[in-house]
Order: sequence, then C-alpha cells, then structure tokens
Amino acid sequence: MKKVLFTSVMMMALSGCQMTSESTVDWQQDNKVEIMNTQIQLSSAVWIDQMPTIGSEEDESKFNVALTLSSKQVIAPELTIEKVVMRQGEESWVLTDDEFEVRVHDNHTWEIAGQSFHTLDSAKLLDIAVQVNDEWIIENNIQIDTVY
Repeated sequence: MKKVLFTSVMMMALSGCQMTSESTVDWQQDNKVEIMNTQIQLSSAVWIDQMPTIGSEEDESKFNVALTLSSKQVIAPELTIEKVVMRQGEESWVLTDDEFEVRVHDNHTWEIAGQSFHTLDSAKLLDIAVQVNDEWIIENNIQIDTVY
C-alpha cells in the first residue's frame, strides 16, 4: 500500500512540474509589455528571400526576420531572449538557437535577427511571439514581403 501511495504522489508531483515548466503562448497578448520595470515594444519585419543563388538549382527560398525590441527606458542587460515562436494559420513552430541571434544596437534597442528555411505563404499574415524573461511579447498580423 505504501508503494502505491508513494508512486501516486511522485507521479502527481512530476506531472505538476511538467505542466508548470511548459510555457504556452497567449496569442492575444499585446506587442508592448513591462519587463523589469521597463516598457518594451516589439516591432517586426519579415521577408522571403527569393534571390537566385549562383550554382544552385534547388529552391533555397528562406524567410528572414528582424524583430526590434525598443524602449524609452534602458533595457536591462540581464534581459534574456528565451524563445521565438512563429505562427501562420494553424501551424506554429519555434526558431532554433541556430536560426536567430540577438544584436544590441544601444541601451534602448535590441534586434533579434533570424533566418529559416521553413515554408511560409507570403499571401497570409504571420504572428510572432518572443519569450523574454518568462514574459511573452506578441505581434500579430504581420505582412510578409518578398525580395527578388
């Protein structure tokens, strides 16, 4: 009986940990959020690069993102970009660490520059979520440009 009770308690504890560590995106969130006493705004630019590549006959179309985090106050250097999530229609995906980098332009402007070979439909709008220090900053209905 003790083993069954112990096992039940452990399973409940572990399942509780799994639920709380899993972060979900609230796509209704605003593109402005207060983090570490600083009001930060997200503005996004997305484009599909269809420039031909010399020596390659394969379709190497890739999409690029320039996500700007800006603030009138100083953005704390302790700020951590944890995750970048894209959503188009019913499909959503996370950019891997290899697909984006953070560039600090000054104390008030950070850029998340990214590139991926994920297939996008340029006729549809895109939603982007950035997880910063366990908070989400969301920008919805972003137009996708095409570069030839």
